Amino acid sequence: MQIPYRALTVPNMHVRRIGYVSQILRFVEQRPLNREALVAKLLDWSRNHSCSLENYTYSTGAAHSSQKKGMTLIATNYVDLTVKLKLLAQISNVYRLTRIGGILLSLIKDKHSGDVNPFFLREEERIFYIYQLLQHDADNLLTVVELVQSTGNSTREQLQEGFQLTFLNRLKAKISASAHDRIRRRLLERHIEVETTWKNPKVYAAYIALPRVHWLLDLGLFHSAKEKNSIVYHLTEAGQRFVASLPKLPTSDKVEVTDSWLNTDFFSEVCPLVVSADSFQQWQDADDTVHLEACEKYLPIAFGEFRQTGIPKISLMQGVMYLCLRFGTELHLLTNPKELIQWFQEPRILGDYRYEARTAARENEAYFVRMHS
Repeated sequence: MQIPYRALTVPNMHVRRIGYVSQILRFVEQRPLNREALVAKLLDWSRNHSCSLENYTYSTGAAHSSQKKGMTLIATNYVDLTVKLKLLAQISNVYRLTRIGGILLSLIKDKHSGDVNPFFLREEERIFYIYQLLQHDADNLLTVVELVQSTGNSTREQLQEGFQLTFLNRLKAKISASAHDRIRRRLLERHIEVETTWKNPKVYAAYIALPRVHWLLDLGLFHSAKEKNSIVYHLTEAGQRFVASLPKLPTSDKVEVTDSWLNTDFFSEVCPLVVSADSFQQWQDADDTVHLEACEKYLPIAFGEFRQTGIPKISLMQGVMYLCLRFGTELHLLTNPKELIQWFQEPRILGDYRYEARTAARENEAYFVRMHS
């Protein structure tokens, strides 16, 4: 069982609203931007949408600041978060969309309206961000989830006080469960670092726990309520079901995220927690007529969105993630990347074209290919 260490470094505790990340992608879609131009656009947008943030359920985390000294710092950190989530790539100080970032942008760009508060995430955004955060930040995120779940209700102070010990216990459990020496060394190094260098654990925890509490609020997995003089956080019903869906470490009761689970279970487990629908249909329970109709509706759109050269092909992972999200949110048909790739191992005729999955050991060398039938 592969048990990697998944954690982002977010240098500012005020990087709290995921809606800023979506807006950054919209800016870069128009044309590649350098750092200064992208930060300037985000600052202007943040100021112009300050009323939207005030009218959002949680009104903290503004990218702009009224203090000149901190004017660009938070906006810059939002850009850095977008890069760390692998949605943007920086090449020679110019930011461009990644393949993964292109998936989200294709899902939200036609649904952006000035009448909609941009800080309220749409269903497809929430599912997408849950996936990316688990992929890259599961250890930090799930430590916060464990703390809140164990107490039922947690205040900010309780989260800061309990984070270090809960995080260390998580690392210990992962070290015991890991069979890979390189990963074990990385986990042990992080354990030693947290145990010995956090001279003021509450301060360190604030920079890790507080942003993630607000991301979980944005994603609908946490809820906050005012009790006496404190704000308390607890898991929503969707959050409880989400935790129950996660696999556990083989030597512990701690939940974990594996590449296998992300490829075989994530979308079929998470879509029903986020999407409002009376019922869902599992891919394996549907016949090939349903499969073909769903793919014929959305796979040509994926080629229109993601094809980058004259050769009729698109990234395989980009294509299957797009289909999983489209099927789950719009058709209420639940499937996962591995399942779709296996189905497309046999060429499929959709309209005038034949589509086939071409797999490879390296993800960036795996493609959907399209040929005239």
